[in-house]
Amino acid sequence: MNRLLLLLVKFVAITAPLTWLWLEGGRQLYHEVFVELTQPMLNWFGWPNSRLGSVPQRFISYVPFLALMLIPPRITPARRFWGTLIGFGILFLSHAGFVLASIAAYTRYGETPDAIRAVFGVMLLLDSFPFILWAIICWSSLRGAVESASARIFGDSSE
Repeated sequence: MNRLLLLLVKFVAITAPLTWLWLEGGRQLYHEVFVELTQPMLNWFGWPNSRLGSVPQRFISYVPFLALMLIPPRITPARRFWGTLIGFGILFLSHAGFVLASIAAYTRYGETPDAIRAVFGVMLLLDSFPFILWAIICWSSLRGAVESASARIFGDSSE
């Protein structure tokens, strides 16, 4: 239990300053870079001057992902580095996919509740994606903890 509490404290200690940095300029900088990099894709789909509106508010997924990648004690430095780098690329692609889904929904339904309903599942996936991605990247170091917790909760299945 103490180990779990220590990991939680580390997560909060890392996430708080990262969130502050994100809100104090990181979000705006990422938004500018994101628009620059995705504009050719939007042009290709026929949405050259699409407004992103409040869509960038959902892009904070880098913060929990980076915090999660920094705290696992049993992950090698190389896996941590490459997992973080590749994970950032995958998160960027997930953001681009979310933008495409959002623009398609608002193009079809206008600014109505139907548009939000159309992308709700994508929003849930986008919000949970950093945790899913982290679990995939760190599975080899998490497997023992998951098996141990599972055995404590459900009993030892090896009998």
